[in-house]
Amino acid sequence: MILSSICFLLFLAGANGRLAGALRTERSEPNEGDHTLAPLNNRNGWVNPEDLPPMPQCIAQQDQSVWLRTMTECTERRCTNHFGIICTHHQWLTQLSCLSTKFSPDVIRVYYPYCDRSILAKAQLYQWVGGITGRMWLVDLGDTNELQDLSPESLVKGYAALGVIDKAPACLTGSVSAPSREPFQHVMASCGFTSTIQHTGNAARPWEYNDHLRSMVALDSDTVGYDLVQQHIIDGNYFDKKCFCSSFIINLQNEPCSESAALDLTKERLWINAVCGSASLPENWTDDLKTTQFAYIPVEAWHWPRCVVDMPKQVIGLTDQCATDACEVDSNGYCNVKRAVDRTCFCNNISYDSCGGLCHVFENRIDYVEWLHGLCGSVQGWHGLPDNWRGLALPSPTEMIPWKWTVQPSNDSDISNGRRSGLLDAQEGCPSTEWKLGSIALVNIATIVAVMLVLTRRKDQTTLGDRRNFQPRSWFSKGVLVAAVQLLAIGLNSLVVQHTPGYEDVPVIQLMLLWCSLPRLIWPIILLLGLQPLGARDVSMAASLLFAETILQALSSCYILVTVNYGREHDFYYGRLTIAARGSQATVIYAGALMWLVVVGLALIQLMRALRRINRHAKSGDLRPSYSERPQPTTVKIAEDLTALLQERWAKMTGDVQWLDTPRESEAALLASKGRGHGGAYGTFPAHGQRPRTKVSPEALLYTGAVMFMSLLWVAQWLFWAGFIGLSSEQFCPPRPGSLTAVWVVSSLVSTYIGSL
Repeated sequence: MILSSICFLLFLAGANGRLAGALRTERSEPNEGDHTLAPLNNRNGWVNPEDLPPMPQCIAQQDQSVWLRTMTECTERRCTNHFGIICTHHQWLTQLSCLSTKFSPDVIRVYYPYCDRSILAKAQLYQWVGGITGRMWLVDLGDTNELQDLSPESLVKGYAALGVIDKAPACLTGSVSAPSREPFQHVMASCGFTSTIQHTGNAARPWEYNDHLRSMVALDSDTVGYDLVQQHIIDGNYFDKKCFCSSFIINLQNEPCSESAALDLTKERLWINAVCGSASLPENWTDDLKTTQFAYIPVEAWHWPRCVVDMPKQVIGLTDQCATDACEVDSNGYCNVKRAVDRTCFCNNISYDSCGGLCHVFENRIDYVEWLHGLCGSVQGWHGLPDNWRGLALPSPTEMIPWKWTVQPSNDSDISNGRRSGLLDAQEGCPSTEWKLGSIALVNIATIVAVMLVLTRRKDQTTLGDRRNFQPRSWFSKGVLVAAVQLLAIGLNSLVVQHTPGYEDVPVIQLMLLWCSLPRLIWPIILLLGLQPLGARDVSMAASLLFAETILQALSSCYILVTVNYGREHDFYYGRLTIAARGSQATVIYAGALMWLVVVGLALIQLMRALRRINRHAKSGDLRPSYSERPQPTTVKIAEDLTALLQERWAKMTGDVQWLDTPRESEAALLASKGRGHGGAYGTFPAHGQRPRTKVSPEALLYTGAVMFMSLLWVAQWLFWAGFIGLSSEQFCPPRPGSLTAVWVVSSLVSTYIGSL
């Protein structure tokens, strides 16, 4: 009975001991931002080893023997449960006061240099030591000042994801630091940290006493966490750049990848520069880098000139022959390996003469030269372009002419001796630029002189005797006849050119269309006819000349539009001609063609507006009487309307716009009364305070617009031909200039006479 009672008490005591162990206070996790040690289950200064904080990362990465020996010295097997004087339970416990004494600065000094590399690792060590010893320093007073207020700025050079090691070549990651001979991977591990503190072993039992080893052993360690700076980053593994760069130093005279391929050396230098900066590299570290910034061109960025379809196969194959791997520098400065073309290799195997055909024809040639110069012009030792390559990169005078045919003697080798003699005579008789422009001016002068003679011959005729019924058919037929005479002269001159020895290849129709764009002095004639009170005959003459000029302008639009389109396609309207030979003359011809197109467009718009106005007046019944019913000649009417229109435009520009709708008869009476000296009129207001307004007829608007637009077209055609003649002095060389000019002058006189009938 007594034995049974003793056994029960022993079991109960053991149970109470296990229950007490089970109910002891567990080590709680610190709150966010609180890195002090959790409260321990303290037994009069002794604690279970598993209640101690895990080993810091920087200690776990070193030789732990001194650390473990210090903890072992403070650990004993002690009785944790008694039954009377009998100990019922023993346990290995560690004395806190002993740890505080044993972990002196001398012990920490053994591990300090390694832990001092990274400020985060040092902060973790300080947290452990401070929690155990209560000391505010590690080795010397003040060595923890920088740890009192940690922030992201505490990582001076910042940090990088551990994955960037994959951007480094194997020759770098397998090397050692020059002064310490410490491996690359070991230095990287010493500077590494995680986004948050993480356990690397048994988190529930970080320490235990090993009876077999008779020593404390670490079953767990904590990684350094970025949350020590009171901030959070994306989950992952990182390293402190300043820590790595101050611990891993390469030999500048014998770099880790100096014996490897050029690509590996490039990857090494780019990686070191991205992490540590150029101060960790040789002064000339950018020399001979195998990057795609210039020396190597990524395959996807390679482009050929327009004439690639006509390039030889051996030139096309150079891209494969010179293909290699190179580094494309990403936004962070690391190397991304790309397939690229070696620029030097390619350029050393190509020159201007490597390609012919389309590559030497106008725009393709310009594009080909610009492509070659942009690709190889900066390659040292490359001289693949001819000495006059700048001229090849610009359009020649011949190429700036919008059409390919010329008016000059041919140089065929099969020309007979007699024809060759005629050809030489034709060449010797090629008129100068001044003669060509002078002949055009002479034809214009002959036209205006002929009109003046016609007007002088008829100035004594009376208005009533010269007033005839103005029939549309008369001016229409005369206009067609005038245009036919002009076209006949143009065709005759074209045939004369073609039948000259050596000029057989000149296209007659094309030359006729081009000569239709010659400037003709029509607008002063129409203006003079409109301002002279000569009657309906002059209106017929003006209408016939205007109609004939419209026909010729329509035919001339062929080459005008060709010129504008050619200039647009070849960027001649965007400053490309400024540095070309004879670029000023080309600028004039293309400016004249564009001006002609703009003027014609505005004229068509104005014509449509005037026709709508005439139609509106017709519907309202406000049409002018027929010419037979008018009390005064038509030309006088038009002249008055033209004068009134000009007066109205001037008044609107000057701001004086007080007008009254006064009939012409009242206006004439008012002027007569003023001539007699009467200063007043019937009504409340004085008559001299009123200004009459003459209604401008739609016909006057059309007439004024015709004169204005014809004058602008004449200027545009002069620009066109002045530029063309100056640009094509060798290509436009018509024979027998005197005969051609005589035909022009005669046709102008005949046309003027027909129009005056």
